[in-house]
Amino acid sequence: MTRLHIQLVSDQLAGNLIPALMERPEHAALIVTPAMEDKGKGRLLQELEEEAGISVQTFANAPDTDLARLHEFALEVEDALPRADEVVLNLTGGNKLMALGFLEMLRDTVHRRIYTDTAHGRLEQLPVGHEPAEPPVPLTSVLDVPLSLRAQGFRYRSALSADRDWQERAQARKQVAKRLAEAASDHGDFLGALNALAHRARAEQEQLVRPQQRLNNPPYGRWARLLRWLRDQGMLDWQGGTEVTFLDAERTRFLNGSWLEEYVYHRLRDEGVYDVALGVEGTWDGTDGARNELDVVAVHANRLLVVECKTARHGNNAAVDDQQLYKLDSIGDTLRGFFGFIWLVTARPPTGGMRERARQHGIRLIRPNELPHLRQAVRTWKSGVEREP
Repeated sequence: MTRLHIQLVSDQLAGNLIPALMERPEHAALIVTPAMEDKGKGRLLQELEEEAGISVQTFANAPDTDLARLHEFALEVEDALPRADEVVLNLTGGNKLMALGFLEMLRDTVHRRIYTDTAHGRLEQLPVGHEPAEPPVPLTSVLDVPLSLRAQGFRYRSALSADRDWQERAQARKQVAKRLAEAASDHGDFLGALNALAHRARAEQEQLVRPQQRLNNPPYGRWARLLRWLRDQGMLDWQGGTEVTFLDAERTRFLNGSWLEEYVYHRLRDEGVYDVALGVEGTWDGTDGARNELDVVAVHANRLLVVECKTARHGNNAAVDDQQLYKLDSIGDTLRGFFGFIWLVTARPPTGGMRERARQHGIRLIRPNELPHLRQAVRTWKSGVEREP
């Protein structure tokens, strides 16, 4: 049986893309207005569906006003469609008038009319006339990290976590990341000092250029116990004085703050989140091709979660704190798509201003005292995106 999906293209592609990847029609007809053509949405949806093996036909210059013109355009589309055993009209995209116009003209000639209710994770089956509605179909997980980002205009290039050798090393230091996360709520000063030493050892490069670093004073008590434990775990060398020796570039980067990214990554994976990636690099559509990096990205039940991780102290420079949140909010505006989520996870206490701005921008702020309980936050998020009303 051959199947064809008619799709009204709009800014958010997931409403058309998810049903197409679930049902895998042989053909798709894209209804693209000049505004969506200018934004490249039609080309992007065509690219994604052709990569999935779907033959795509585009109907450009579709009207988005004037119901009479919409009726005429819908009939022209119907006449130009290839033959198919089942024709499905997807009414998720477009504006309300476009959906109304296509539904009025094609209601009785298509075999099924659907609407992607992403908020509740289901595909609604729209009846004809007074027919009883068929039960909604649960959306299956068809979007992974690269595809979710691509649908929002971010072209995935690579991820550090995709490297198997890195995965083995990260697994070996998983307990170190957990211990540092537990220490963050009570010993932020120790983590700050360790972060500063590792930063100087790297000199803002990926190479280890100055492995020998000195603390201001000999550590004692909890600081000494943590340093001794890190030494025993093979993360650095410390013989009891003020001198700390870093061992290689990767472990220094880990102690310079990437431990927090790895901790978040492990917590998401341990809770069975569908797809998780760390250190994602890619480029935004419509830019000069400069690489951008996202700390941790996860997808579950076709919902995107982007996590930014910070270990530097806040409050020293309000402009820097503001810039971090504005940058994250800007990323969030683009990547949230259909009900995406943005988290800022910090190992140092945020300022009151940061807390307020995060609230205003809809960014979930996870503070140091919450880090030991991050698993519960992940469970709550996961069950929330899975749960139907």
